[in-house]
Amino acid sequence: MQVSCQMCQKALYNDLLAFVRQMSRKFDQNPDIFTNESADSHAKLCCIRMARKTEVVPAISYIDADRMIRGLSAGIRHLFVRREYIDRINIFPVPDGDTGTNMAFSFKVIHEVIHAAVKPGDKKLTMGELMNRIAEASLDAARGNSGAIMAQYLHGFSRAVHGLESLTAEQLAVASIAGSKSAWSAMSEPVVGTLPTVLEDFSNALEDAVSQGVDDIRVLFETGLESARKSLAGTPDLLPVLKQAGVVDAGGQGFVDLLEGIRTYINGGETEADSVDFDQLSSAGSTLMEMDVDAHRFCTECVIEGDGLDRIAIMRQLQQLDCSSLVVAGGQTRVRVHIHVNNPGEAYLACEQFGALQQQKADDMLRQHGLMNQSGHVAVVTDSGADIPHEEQERLAIHMVSARLNFGAREYIDHVSLQPAELYRMLIDCEEWPKTSQPPPGDFSRQYDLLTGHGYDVITVGLSEALSGTTQGARSAAAPFGNHRVRVFDTMSGSSGEGCLAMIAAEAAQQGMSLDEIEALLFKYRPMTCVFAMPHDLSYVVRGGRLPAWVKTLTGILHVSPLLTTKKGQFKLASVTPGSGANPAALGRVSLNKMDRETSYRILIAHGANIEGARALRRYILGRHTRVYSCHITEAGPALGVHLGPGGLIVGFLPQPVELN
Repeated sequence: MQVSCQMCQKALYNDLLAFVRQMSRKFDQNPDIFTNESADSHAKLCCIRMARKTEVVPAISYIDADRMIRGLSAGIRHLFVRREYIDRINIFPVPDGDTGTNMAFSFKVIHEVIHAAVKPGDKKLTMGELMNRIAEASLDAARGNSGAIMAQYLHGFSRAVHGLESLTAEQLAVASIAGSKSAWSAMSEPVVGTLPTVLEDFSNALEDAVSQGVDDIRVLFETGLESARKSLAGTPDLLPVLKQAGVVDAGGQGFVDLLEGIRTYINGGETEADSVDFDQLSSAGSTLMEMDVDAHRFCTECVIEGDGLDRIAIMRQLQQLDCSSLVVAGGQTRVRVHIHVNNPGEAYLACEQFGALQQQKADDMLRQHGLMNQSGHVAVVTDSGADIPHEEQERLAIHMVSARLNFGAREYIDHVSLQPAELYRMLIDCEEWPKTSQPPPGDFSRQYDLLTGHGYDVITVGLSEALSGTTQGARSAAAPFGNHRVRVFDTMSGSSGEGCLAMIAAEAAQQGMSLDEIEALLFKYRPMTCVFAMPHDLSYVVRGGRLPAWVKTLTGILHVSPLLTTKKGQFKLASVTPGSGANPAALGRVSLNKMDRETSYRILIAHGANIEGARALRRYILGRHTRVYSCHITEAGPALGVHLGPGGLIVGFLPQPVELN
């Protein structure tokens, strides 16, 4: 075709491109409008080729690392913009309204990695080197089912481009085919009509276009995108649960949105995506469906590190568990596991057989589904340094972020993969003293994102900053959300004291108090909160480094027991009492001395595998104080329990707030 005038060239190109888009929409809406689908696809390619020959827009013959970085950046930004919509349509495999959030944050880490890879003066990366970094980052970042599947797609893609400087159209198609096949292999029970289906159809379209002679990556990508759109639109016909809900697959939608952003860059550079601020985004409220009561409760994830890891063997081992939504992604040195179970500890033990575990987390999906029925406009988050009875956590909808506990090389998640009763049994037999560590800030971030995404303001009622970095980690995670949405309150306490403050905050939230009112309530009652603790055996306090060995020796000689209390946020020696071991009566006496007889109190007793001692303490207090609002008993978690040891007793109390009904 010969076109003499540049203006005519541009007009012809635009007319042809408009025709192609019109035909594409008609075909997507009604495939039967053409009697021969392959002929129609060929006609579209011919039209685009004809438009390309005008040379108004130059052909793209290769993609190097720089182009891949810019294109992916545009795609990731567009995915962030779209994540609220993706969250709203998320109903499979679990209607937990977080697929968009999970995919966006999975790719956010990739975005950070690829931009860190571009530094002035550094040697330019090859495509193989870049994709290897992206594949590794995807394992660290993968969140949720779709995030893990995309990680495996990227691993397959990366292996296919190993050693390549750049990609031609044919090499891009081959790599995408490898990625899509790898994505299917990551799922223990592949389901058509989900993300892997869209990945496969996109990749097959690239392969078909190359076989028809397409060597312009711009044309190739446009062809693949159209196929991905069509595939996404067809997911409800493949998966009845999607058709019943009137939505397409959320993971597939996320992938198409990623492609749409890349297309924007290919056709004109990064436009509106340039202004997106990752740190200021929060999810929209999702339309959660009713959760199947027989479904598995915990969305559990971890990374296995080792040499010569066998991904298929790991999958087979995990398939023996009572589980669902199993995805195993990665290579021979690092593998990410995503699995839904009722007992996360079983999953971690199974994974531990293959290598060292990192990045363990288990989200309570049943609790997440209860968000829609939560009263008030404020959600309360605390950490597992707060000892709160399980039934009270459920009643008050308190969201708990768990600390970590290490016995040697083995890591446990407090109250998830290790329950307090088991902890105290292990303390008796352990040779290497356990170490506690604060929750990763990302655990708080996930909670904040979920809760604000459902329209709640959030207040975190945290462990004393003088005792742990937990609350500081919560502050770091809260910063991007703004003080008007998420606040963090230092209780200057722990265990039962922290638990009492978290419970009154949750009751205030259920009664409709605002974020400001709840925070003011906590400031008012923090100085009125008292905590006293007695170890049963000082050996544990000494081994934990909280007490010098000479104190144990001296108390043994004097035949007295120390009594601890909180002062300026730290546990300090308050006094000693005659006798050895945790004495319920002695602990009751000192508590009653701090209580006003005319005031009603909320009391919380925690124990280290000493239920009889806890009951005796409760009887002592209730028999001598006539105005007790409530007096709960619970097991002490590791934050204080590790140092207090088996048999220890803790009591926390505060006046029942007059502000609460």
